[in-house]
Amino acid sequence: MSPGVSHLRASNLAAFHLVGDRTGLPEEQAESQQFRPALFADYRDLSRLRYDFPLILGHGENDQWVRSLADIVDTVLQDSAEEGIEGEEIRRQVLNLEQEIRSFIAARQSGSLSSLWQDARQALVDDSASEELSDKLSDNLDKAYAQLDFDGEVIDCDAHLPPRLIKHAWKQSQQFKALQLYTRIDRLINKLSDILQVEYLHSDEAHDAAHLESSLGAEDHNVFDFEAMAGILKSVPVGEPLPEIRQQRIKAAIEVLESQGFVAASGRDTPFDFSFDDCNQALAAFRKRLPAMAELVKAISIAELEIENRYAESRHDVFYSDFDEDHLGAEDLALFPSYLVYVEQADNADTTQAMLELLRTGLPFKIIARTDNIPGDLSTAAGQLSFGIQGQQLASMAMGLGNVFVLQSAASSLYQLRDSIMQGLSSDRAALFSVYSGIQGELAPYLVAAAATESRAFPVFVYDPASGMDLASHFHLYGNPASENDWSAHTFRYEDSDHNTQSQETAFTLIDFMASDPRFSSHFASVPAEQWDDEMLPVAAFLEMEAKTRSGKIPYVLLIDENNVLHRAVCDGKLIDAAQRCRERWHSLQELGGINNSYALHALAEAKAAWEIEKQQLLVEAASMPAADNVAVVAATAPVVATEATEAEAVVEAAAPEAPAASSDDAWIETIRCTTCNECTELNDRMFAYDADKRAFIKDPDAGTFRELVEAAETCQVAIIHPGKPRNPDEPDLEDLMGRAELFND
Repeated sequence: MSPGVSHLRASNLAAFHLVGDRTGLPEEQAESQQFRPALFADYRDLSRLRYDFPLILGHGENDQWVRSLADIVDTVLQDSAEEGIEGEEIRRQVLNLEQEIRSFIAARQSGSLSSLWQDARQALVDDSASEELSDKLSDNLDKAYAQLDFDGEVIDCDAHLPPRLIKHAWKQSQQFKALQLYTRIDRLINKLSDILQVEYLHSDEAHDAAHLESSLGAEDHNVFDFEAMAGILKSVPVGEPLPEIRQQRIKAAIEVLESQGFVAASGRDTPFDFSFDDCNQALAAFRKRLPAMAELVKAISIAELEIENRYAESRHDVFYSDFDEDHLGAEDLALFPSYLVYVEQADNADTTQAMLELLRTGLPFKIIARTDNIPGDLSTAAGQLSFGIQGQQLASMAMGLGNVFVLQSAASSLYQLRDSIMQGLSSDRAALFSVYSGIQGELAPYLVAAAATESRAFPVFVYDPASGMDLASHFHLYGNPASENDWSAHTFRYEDSDHNTQSQETAFTLIDFMASDPRFSSHFASVPAEQWDDEMLPVAAFLEMEAKTRSGKIPYVLLIDENNVLHRAVCDGKLIDAAQRCRERWHSLQELGGINNSYALHALAEAKAAWEIEKQQLLVEAASMPAADNVAVVAATAPVVATEATEAEAVVEAAAPEAPAASSDDAWIETIRCTTCNECTELNDRMFAYDADKRAFIKDPDAGTFRELVEAAETCQVAIIHPGKPRNPDEPDLEDLMGRAELFND
């Protein structure tokens, strides 16, 4: 980052901001000086914080394929610690053990949760001040460990997270499909073998004396006359034998079923590999296997017809003689495992084109596209993608294909999206998982990834063309903080030069995010506190101004140095242009997600204008009426006359109960923005209900749980449900639920 600047004149800063001219700025400070966004001040050591990571990869079903360490520890404490003061000791000790595990992970120690738990336990016991305390601690931690019912590999938010997490989910999603196909194949083989076995038992060979003797135990050889038995059996009439051609058909089907390489019995690997790191290789493998897929589908179909004795040679021979890969349909392809492709650097045009071509086939390819570089180069030279395109282009183009499941997320949000990840992997459609890793310099990947989402540089969204009939059902923008606003905002507290504590509301913009990247240091010039003036504006406020009113104003972001000293950093015009493009892209996503929809706002404005005309006509008519009638007309228009403050206020007043203030502890819904998607009412129609205009409101907050309020907020397509605070202090998992609710109470 550019160093502190002394004795700067406003003209020098203006020249730098407008045209990037640094000639009026002093020489840079030593390279050891490091700057970070001011809002990063509390996040220097993430291992001291309690948040989603690390994660544990399990082998359960649905949401049990992955869990966060914090969630697991909370569950253990619920089962092992008594309520109230009696359980405080074990709660404190187990939370200390959790902190120790976090420290291990931060130090790059790996392993299963159970092994790390025991290592952390031993470390805490060894550090005990006395033998008595050591024994008590050991007993409590063993008691807690006995309640640990989830285990697996522990992973952190790092460069390896996207492929490890999604590949693990993919394997879990394929297990059920593979088991179904294997069970079906195994059953068919057994049934066909039974048919051949019955035919064999009716044959002369099966009635031979030698065969009869070999079919019984050695101790019975002296009891029976096998020659006599053979003679008797040969004289017994039997049914018509199987035609030779049918026997050959059944044997051929068994051979295909037994030799297929797509699924294997439990505990064995399949001959075919379905995981690739190159799109072209994955497509080539799929095409190469098409004949074998067709043969297997053909064998399954013939086997089922033979078992049911419905194979008609006059009709089926012709069909199956021509059956090849061209006859495979979507239902046939759905029988087979999906193909997973991991693209580590999804940042160049050739790679993007290859991924889109693979997705365009409509075949069940699942692509993990990891990108480490979303800002790219700010250059606008010919052939160079400008900012915002490189980061979000892939997911947007894939969504444009229409029939592809698309999930875009920074690595920091993947755990929150675990259900959507499994949904996309389990679908028979093609799917793209576009993930920003957060790998950048010395900063923690989780922090950088979360900052990318906060700043709208890499928003979270899910597009599922299978979930409903309209865009409101397909597109979800949940997981983005303050999704109704241009930027997320946080309260920043600092100490001024007089050692007084100050606080201010600070927006986290794209430029704040880019200030954390040393590659863009030349686009900033930091200004020490003694040279701040009123002409300097926060970037968010500057961007709100029209171009013609920006004259003389200098945009800045707040940064801190390695000593936590606060600086204002002026940014140049290229960053402002980039932020504006980012905001425009965010507005487009908001519209897709039903937030600040321009069509709805336009319709509302037209309705208001029409009512204004009608109101004026009523008032004119009232002027010529008798006094009694005049009062009635004026009363009818009074509510509208009185509500000039906002466009939506009149609608809110007529349509729904008055919403409480945002700071209220009560749950509430922004009823006017409801899209009538039915998700909350289907979750609990006693808690949620529709008003006369089919817009949702909280009917009875005591008719359900706080968990239902939080889950409704998380699934709401337009993020209008605010859970407030729990009404029942004894409800389970409140700490986790309140943390999740904070995203929607801001």
